[in-house]
Amino acid sequence: MTFDPEKHHRRSIRLKGHDYAGGGLYFVTLCAHRDAGKVFAPKEVREMVAQEWEAAVAAAVGAPLVDALSVDAPMPAPASAPFEKGGHKVRPYLPYAIMPDHFHALIRIAPGGTSLGDVIGAFKSRVVHQYIQHVKSGEWPPFSGKIWHRNYYEMIVRAPDAEKKIANYIRMNPWRCVQVFGNGLRGMGNPALWNAQKTGILCSRKGVPDIDEIPEADVYFGGFHSPPEKRILEELLKRRANIIHCPAWGLDNVAEQFLPALEENRLLILEMKDRSGDLAAAERRNRFVIQNSDRLWTPCITPGGMLDRLLKE
Repeated sequence: MTFDPEKHHRRSIRLKGHDYAGGGLYFVTLCAHRDAGKVFAPKEVREMVAQEWEAAVAAAVGAPLVDALSVDAPMPAPASAPFEKGGHKVRPYLPYAIMPDHFHALIRIAPGGTSLGDVIGAFKSRVVHQYIQHVKSGEWPPFSGKIWHRNYYEMIVRAPDAEKKIANYIRMNPWRCVQVFGNGLRGMGNPALWNAQKTGILCSRKGVPDIDEIPEADVYFGGFHSPPEKRILEELLKRRANIIHCPAWGLDNVAEQFLPALEENRLLILEMKDRSGDLAAAERRNRFVIQNSDRLWTPCITPGGMLDRLLKE
């Protein structure tokens, strides 16, 4: 085709002079086309996209396809948070996240192998092809326009610290689908836990709870603010228990220690309206736990202290 500057004026957003076939680690983001909306929201579509990404990664690193697909199956997501997440077996572990209208991933390109652009192009093409096949078979609804935005965004990851931060961001990305509960609180995690039988945990600051005496419960519920409560929370996380946490911090400051529980759908974090961390905020948080628990476990309560007063009320 003859070059026409009036039509052919798109500029590349790739880094000028960088060898994208020379190997390296990249953080990539692909967006669905605006006409496609939340095309990746259905579970079966996410599963297809995950399979095609694993295949693209396997081809890029020269690994057998079976190795790329034999990953640990991602835990099912709550119905209100449509996403898929996982990582391929190329070491180190490189995560990806499929959101309703975009895709994040870390990918390592082998030196002298397939270029990053070719990998992304093949991946996008295969996703479109597979989707069309399902439409033709009557399994999936047709889509208007295009599935993918025409380009993609990448960042070259040059340092181990940067890789760790980006991997953490990708793992957390699905959980940034913050929900608002009927009481006006924002929540992150599995909302189904709120409807289960909740055992509230309350322990005074100077208490020394017996960890072995933690009762059996469907869901453990608390602010886990005092030092003894923090010890109990650590034990519950270690036991892989179901937990509702209403901390003194906000949803923008979720620590990495909570990621496994979030990914396995056994944690719901509720953001308190008052997160100042002072005594008044602690009292409101403890009242919230008392009022919304089906039963309480109070291993250590200081006579005359705040918890003692609240429980008597």
